[in-house]
Amino acid sequence: MRKRWTPLAVGVALAAFGCGNDDDAAGYGTARTVTGDGQVSSITVEDRSIADKAVLALADHLDVPVTAIRVDSVRAVEWRDSSIGCPQPGEAYLQVITPGHKITLRHEGKLHVVHEANGNAFVCVRRKPAVSGLTEKLELVWAEQAAIAREDLASKLNVDASQIIVASARATTWTDTSLGCADPDASYDDVRAEGFVLTLRHGSRNFTYHTDLDRVIACPPISED
Repeated sequence: MRKRWTPLAVGVALAAFGCGNDDDAAGYGTARTVTGDGQVSSITVEDRSIADKAVLALADHLDVPVTAIRVDSVRAVEWRDSSIGCPQPGEAYLQVITPGHKITLRHEGKLHVVHEANGNAFVCVRRKPAVSGLTEKLELVWAEQAAIAREDLASKLNVDASQIIVASARATTWTDTSLGCADPDASYDDVRAEGFVLTLRHGSRNFTYHTDLDRVIACPPISED
C-alpha cells in the first residue's frame, strides 16, 4: 500500500530531510542550482525549498522514505504550455509560458526527474509513450529530447520519423556550452551540465545527438543534402 502524506507527516519528513548540519546525510551533499542560461552553483536556499517538494513527490511515487532520495540538481526552465512538460495523449493545453523547474533526483543509483511550477511538484508519468519505440526510462528522463532529435534527423534525411529508432543513450557530463561538439572558430562558456549522448539509427546508419536535457544538437552535424 502506498503511503499518503498528511500535513503532519510532511512536516516531519521535511524536517528530517532538510534540517541539521550534515548536508550529505540530508541528501544535499553535491546538489546544484542550474540557471536558465546554464550557470551552475551550489544549491541555493530557494531551490532547496523546491527540491524538498520534489523529494516528497518522488518518495510518494516510489513509496520510499525521503531519506533514501538524493538531490542532484534544480534547473530553472520555462514550460511551454499548461502541461508543465508532461503532455498526455488526447489532452489540450493552454499555450502559456510558465516559469518552473526540473529537479533531478537519485534513488538507489537511478536518475529521476520531477517537474515543478507554481510551487507544485510532480513525477511526470505519461499514459503511453509520446513517440513509439521509447523505453520507460527514456520516457521519464530524456523522451522529449529524443523525440526532437528523431524529428530533426527525419527532416534532414527526408524520411518519415517512424523509420528512425532510438538505439541507445549514454549519460555524460558536459564541461562547456558546446555540449562536446565544439566549432574550432567559436568560443564557449565553461559549465558543468548533466546530459546524454543519443544514438539514432536509420537503416544501417547511426547518428549521434548531444543533449543537456534542454538543447539537442546533432554531433557531428548532419548534411541535409
